[in-house]
Amino acid sequence: MNSILKSVIGLRVKGSCISGTFIRTLAGCAAEAPRKKEFPRTMKMSGWEIHSYGGIDELQFSDNIRIPQIQQGSEVMIRIKAASINPLDVDMIGGYGAALLNTLRRGDIEFPLRLGRDFVGEVIYRGIGAPRNIKLGDTVWGVVPVHKQGCHSEYLVTDSSYISHKPQSLSDQEASGVLYAGLTAWSGLFLSGDLGNVCNMLRSGGRSEKKKRVLILGASGGVGSMAVQIARYEKAQVFATASADAKELLSQLGVDTAIDYRDEQFLSQIHSHGPYDIILDCAGYGPTFASTIKCDFTSYVTFSSPLLKNTDSHGLLGGSIRNAMSLIEENAKGRVQNTGRGTVKWGYFLPMKLGIEYLKKLADRNQLQCVVDSVYGFDRAIEAYQRVKDGHLRGKIILDLS
Repeated sequence: MNSILKSVIGLRVKGSCISGTFIRTLAGCAAEAPRKKEFPRTMKMSGWEIHSYGGIDELQFSDNIRIPQIQQGSEVMIRIKAASINPLDVDMIGGYGAALLNTLRRGDIEFPLRLGRDFVGEVIYRGIGAPRNIKLGDTVWGVVPVHKQGCHSEYLVTDSSYISHKPQSLSDQEASGVLYAGLTAWSGLFLSGDLGNVCNMLRSGGRSEKKKRVLILGASGGVGSMAVQIARYEKAQVFATASADAKELLSQLGVDTAIDYRDEQFLSQIHSHGPYDIILDCAGYGPTFASTIKCDFTSYVTFSSPLLKNTDSHGLLGGSIRNAMSLIEENAKGRVQNTGRGTVKWGYFLPMKLGIEYLKKLADRNQLQCVVDSVYGFDRAIEAYQRVKDGHLRGKIILDLS
């Protein structure tokens, strides 16, 4: 006979706390739970959802969302303490990437849809296949793959490969803003830009052997500020673009040379400091901006890939073909011009365990900080989303659920 497991789940709503009792049966002892004998009366939680695509006014608060359940032995349930809002969340409200993401969902319902990609929280259930070092009550940070239900809710179930223990050097709010931006910057620099040897990056003291020259476009935002710190840790010489009022921030992050993108001589300054091993576009200029750069570079990596937009417009197959043709076209320009222009590449957010551990290593060594623009209470999520949509941020927007 299958055993009955019990656990405490404190359901928090702004200004109040709901408590009571419930009993959850898990076939085959699929999860471990705390042994206390006080339980909530309900399996419901609060969170922000959309029920159709549109503007930010589609966001709806509900305190009647069913708490997700552990389905696989490697999964864990997290009580969310803090989560960040990223530009991708705003874009997804408008339906960005819906065609590809629905394919990845493999039959899971599209609506209601919860957003949110990175978080900090407390482990309250763990599957029997979760790593033994992840224990009940541990505070962890983690990410959510883009096709999964997000973390802008009180509770989240996710695979244990997407979490690790929160670095002690960061507060809950700071740590909740690291992983989406950090993993995006990490994949762009290492996997697309070839900043260093990926296999050696977690070895004690292992860093890039050659001091590379890296230009980061849009360095004061969430992804850009992470990219600066990663590049500095890898001993790169860092050049960065941002507005003039971000100069002090860039200096604190370790930028060697800051360039004001509003200056009339903006491109001339970029050219005068070249050549570059990597140009990382965190400002949304896109692949065509590479053709305006006249100095030599090895890799131009942009996160403004048309993949999701193309699949939305032309379907999975047609969109993939168009995406490939776009990349070929941009790289062909450099060949025709016969310049020192290198390769144009796409960069993506990749929720990889290797990247999570790399960022944790930097934070544990006090080499990584999260620049926080603003913190909002969970009940002010719509204001927070609007702040992200308005842009020109100095770091991350955080939702506080504590």
